[in-house]
Amino acid sequence: MFSNEQIPYGKLAKLGISEEKLRSMPENLRNTLMDGKVSPFIQAQIQTENGKVIGLPLKLQMVRDQTGAILLMTYPVRRTIAIANDMKLNTTELERVSRGEVIQKETNESGIRMEKYVQLDRETKSLMQKNITQVRLTEKLREMEKINDIELGQNQKQAALDGKPIELSIGESKVSVGVDLREPQGFKVINGDMKEWEKQQEMRYDIANEGFMGYVMTDENRWQYQQVVDKLSHQIKENKEEKQFSGLKR
Repeated sequence: MFSNEQIPYGKLAKLGISEEKLRSMPENLRNTLMDGKVSPFIQAQIQTENGKVIGLPLKLQMVRDQTGAILLMTYPVRRTIAIANDMKLNTTELERVSRGEVIQKETNESGIRMEKYVQLDRETKSLMQKNITQVRLTEKLREMEKINDIELGQNQKQAALDGKPIELSIGESKVSVGVDLREPQGFKVINGDMKEWEKQQEMRYDIANEGFMGYVMTDENRWQYQQVVDKLSHQIKENKEEKQFSGLKR
């Protein structure tokens, strides 16, 4: 999805990832980034304003904004969702994303109002967001109708556009479609009913969450897969140094 020429090396460098270190990444980690998916955990090395270097476990994702510019999204581990609530979700909205729901939220950025999908990354407790128009879910549903010669009901279409996964019958088979901001296009399609959808979502969480494993840079050009967040991750302290990362996604 992204070429080598499009990689935001300057922003990666702020995380301690040089061009050389990026090239030395394990193939599955590098491919995940290049495909625009949310990466596994990595242990970033951040130099603070006072020159101190701290290690912070986080996830990365390269995305495009509405103008096509490439952004580097960072999802650092937080103790609670409330700490990462830069979108100012209300109590009801926080409860919904905590349950795994994808919600819609109107934002106002530099005087420009836009609707976004919001989803929780359960491992980091960071909020993922994407402009609804960028997901292009209406086009995908229309394409599925045309290819499979089916017609979705208005309630089904509206539920999907609201961020809820829906189940479709295609011949004798079942297919489930839903918004998933961990995917580069912002949605995913699986073969199976809603039980299979939920099963795959849980499997993905369990695999990603296993002992909070991820990639650590152990020397100049070497990555190792090891534990990057201890079992007391919920006690990770929120501090001023961590707040510097918000600038990387703009």
